[in-house]
Amino acid sequence: MIKITTTKKADDEVPDRYVRLILTKNKPSYHCLVETADGKLEFHIGKGKEKVMTARRFITLIRSIIQLAKQQEIKSLAMSLTDFSFKHLPYDQVWIISTIAENISLAAYDFTRYKTDQSRQTTSLNEVLICGDLNARARAGFKRGLTVAEYVNLARNIANTSASEMTPGALGQAAIKATRGTNAKVTILGEATIKKLKMGALYAVGQGSRNETKLIIIEYYGASRPVAKKSNRTKANSRQRPLVLVGKGITYDSGGLNVKPPRGMYDMHLDMSGGSSVIAAVACAAKLKLKKNIIGLVPAAENAVSDKAMRAGDILTSLSGKTIEVLHTDAEGRLVLADALTYADKFNPRAILDVATLTGASLVALGQHASAIMTTNEKLRKQLETWGEESGDYVWPLPLWDEYKEYMKSTRADLANIASNFSKFGGTISGGIFLSHFAPNCPWAHIDIAPRMDAISSDKLAKGSTGEPVRLLVKFLAEY
Repeated sequence: MIKITTTKKADDEVPDRYVRLILTKNKPSYHCLVETADGKLEFHIGKGKEKVMTARRFITLIRSIIQLAKQQEIKSLAMSLTDFSFKHLPYDQVWIISTIAENISLAAYDFTRYKTDQSRQTTSLNEVLICGDLNARARAGFKRGLTVAEYVNLARNIANTSASEMTPGALGQAAIKATRGTNAKVTILGEATIKKLKMGALYAVGQGSRNETKLIIIEYYGASRPVAKKSNRTKANSRQRPLVLVGKGITYDSGGLNVKPPRGMYDMHLDMSGGSSVIAAVACAAKLKLKKNIIGLVPAAENAVSDKAMRAGDILTSLSGKTIEVLHTDAEGRLVLADALTYADKFNPRAILDVATLTGASLVALGQHASAIMTTNEKLRKQLETWGEESGDYVWPLPLWDEYKEYMKSTRADLANIASNFSKFGGTISGGIFLSHFAPNCPWAHIDIAPRMDAISSDKLAKGSTGEPVRLLVKFLAEY
């Protein structure tokens, strides 16, 4: 694990074991390890033109520095905070130092759990020293950046774990471990309770697996505890009403009886990424002691193939009482989310975000650089876009117009789980429209994180889970 610290010393005053980082005005692709006349090592990296520096470029610059340092097998790196003052960046020192700390940690991360020779697989970069005089707010920002990154990397660890290990039950235990030492409480409901509660959609998805379906509930009360009765939804206690995060926890998705093709299945342990991000975000909020009431719900199941598996053509009765015709067993994520969204209403929520690797169609729509957001609440949409830019977990909106509702009607049930005309168009929107039928009557947004499930080269991160959108969720929890 990399050690990231700060010092008031100038970078040329730190111990000789540190390689000094020198940012130059060269092109961003430029980098060179230089030995000075007095025998000290300097790592020169091009930062590009200052006037084109944006928050996005800034994050990429930090991550590139760490990746390049790892490639050069630098063990200790010292950098000067003054080198990262860009006059065109509309952010203060708190954002700068927090973002630096956060992205050093994210870029240094490697998942080596299954590598037999750990000594060769772990990063050679052991420590980064940031030189600069920080005021109290900046020091708090630095600490916060490290904490947020810790939980992003926790989400990555969970999602990167093999599905044979990270079963629904193990995901529940991961939630308990993640919240240990905080005031958050974890409750895990098993299949008997899920069936008793009549959560027919969640139960159906996992009925084909030998690994028992779970509903993971994380409760954190950082403000005074609210009155749960719906009759008390008044302005007086509105700030006490909790923010609810719902995360898709499909620990492995074979597609069910509508089985996936081989190339679409090997990375389906990452289908729990929505659930892992919700666990990490609520745990992070509890660690930061946010003065908010927060609920995390993770419907966890394995979409397996067996003689007990859910069939295409089955009619399910959801917790809401609405019936659902299963036209495709690989559209299972929206089924587990439907019951979890209905369950969320018991907490009298102030607002809800659901997070899921829901549709491959979202990659067709957006590529792999942003998650899709869908909401009918214009204020919430704008806030999520702004917080996405500030946090680095970028999102882009798609519509939830009434015109799309027609496609989700079923001839045999209230709703179909995919477009009833089997249209190949607008698949991401269809998923959002389906979920809108189950969202409680409060501000709600659906975030389809399938485009950000797996890191790509421009992310400057290790291959595997990105841990998104934990940073965005923490921002939402802190500021909404």
